[in-house]
Amino acid sequence: MKEYVLVEFVAEGSERDILLAKLELLEDEFKMQEECAYTHSSPSPIYYITGKICAQYASIIKLRDPFLAERMRISYIPDELKDKFRQ
Repeated sequence: MKEYVLVEFVAEGSERDILLAKLELLEDEFKMQEECAYTHSSPSPIYYITGKICAQYASIIKLRDPFLAERMRISYIPDELKDKFRQ
């Protein structure tokens, strides 16, 4: 059974298309929930993409994909998953 963590990816205007293309390559490992754009404090929009990602892929991204790793923020890890890694 796959275990998921909630994440948020943050990208500036021109990076959005690259980010979305990389997330599409993850197929079922990433389930997008929402995309928001904010423009009030920046000349180009800042995009926030939230969703669930397989915990194993989150680790792989942090180790192997600098582009995604720099833009990924893990916002929630279920207690069951935390307990599993503590043991």
